Amino acid sequence: MKVKLKISLVFICLCFRTFSQQMPSVSMFDKNLLHLNPAATGNQEALTIGFSYRKQWSGFEGAPSNQVFSADAPLRNPKVAFGLLLENESSGSSNYTGIYLNYAYRIRLAGGRLSFGLKGGINAGSQNAISTRDLGDPAFSNNENNYVIPNFGFGILLYTKNLWAGASVPRIFGFESKPSGSYKLSYNVMQNEYFFVGGGKILLNPDVHLEPSALVALASTFKTSVTINLAGVYKNSYKLGFGYRSDDAIIFQIGYNLNRQLSFGYSYDYNIGSVSKFTSGSHEINMQYRFGYQVNESSPRYF
Repeated sequence: MKVKLKISLVFICLCFRTFSQQMPSVSMFDKNLLHLNPAATGNQEALTIGFSYRKQWSGFEGAPSNQVFSADAPLRNPKVAFGLLLENESSGSSNYTGIYLNYAYRIRLAGGRLSFGLKGGINAGSQNAISTRDLGDPAFSNNENNYVIPNFGFGILLYTKNLWAGASVPRIFGFESKPSGSYKLSYNVMQNEYFFVGGGKILLNPDVHLEPSALVALASTFKTSVTINLAGVYKNSYKLGFGYRSDDAIIFQIGYNLNRQLSFGYSYDYNIGSVSKFTSGSHEINMQYRFGYQVNESSPRYF
């Protein structure tokens, strides 16, 4: 059984080795939107820092995990916002680190904004044979590769106080490795991963509102993933939610806004796919801190 798991991880790594650009799964995407869509840069209308951590398939040796740190803010000119994004991912014998600068140009509309975002930065990654040598196949024994490539992404986001929707391509380049260990930059529009997100706020009474949201991830080289969440929020402070990711997991979420500046979130994925026999689930945490806020902005503290 363990051999089957390791073989599965090897093929996951080989896919990563060829294209390297599949984004990690995320359950609280409404709290981590900057990671998926650079057009979300500055949407909190204040200097905001965030951190998220996700451990996929807990108990599964070599399972994916990722960490994201972000900082973003609008400039004195409210049409422009900048951000910084640091990403770290690992899966089996593969590791990836990225550093990006985000830029958003925002157009004010009646009741909201239309934002166009760009991101640019550097990817550094490595893949080694540590986790594959015990398979006993010499074909894997020299499976080592390191790369450093530039990368870019873009997106669009429309948001008001109660609604938001967007589309993005977070990473447009990949790399192709050769048996010699060298690599080259690759680009194929058919192999990019496309994200479509949306959500809103439904007021039930002065103390309670609902927050439905959805994320669709499309790529020709991976199966389409659809995530749907629904959360209830009490007095803008306490959050309890449930969700579903197609053929993968049932999601449970809790959140707490200490005040208008500091918020925390946690989600647990109960896996229902083929990997469910080997894992106790997936865990994700999220933290955001706003150094200031504007009560009358169209921005949303809700996403």
